[in-house]
Amino acid sequence: METFLKMSEIHVARAPDIIKTVVGSCIALCIWDQETKIGGMAHIMLPERNGDIGAPPGKYADIAVQALIDQMKGKGAAEKHMIATCIGGAAMFATLTGQKMTIGDRNADIVKQYLEKYRIPIMIESVGGFAGRKVSLNCSDGAVTVTMLNKKMQLFQ
Repeated sequence: METFLKMSEIHVARAPDIIKTVVGSCIALCIWDQETKIGGMAHIMLPERNGDIGAPPGKYADIAVQALIDQMKGKGAAEKHMIATCIGGAAMFATLTGQKMTIGDRNADIVKQYLEKYRIPIMIESVGGFAGRKVSLNCSDGAVTVTMLNKKMQLFQ
């Protein structure tokens, strides 16, 4: 089964399911448990919730990483077997605003900090730049496929 995530959503699935999304400055955080073949993705929109307690758990980087891990553990995954892929964080409007530290940069930085806190290694990352990315996580083998500017890459964890 294929599931497509919208902004701020989190989804957890088992092999043979596939989870997909499209990101620009957002981050598609993919975590996969190598033993149970449970995979999850969060479509993270912004760096910090700053008091927005009613927001969906996938909206902010500072809460989405833990929410994704917790949902995966609820389905039987174990942190010690988890590996991550971080995709997105593009500077979609940096040339218009002249920003040095973009929302995409901040999203990626916070996601990386939280993954380090939970000791989940980032096996592959494709962050930054100026273009959006299509992302697909195959829960069967942990493969993350990224399409950027009509170039397709297959990233294995």
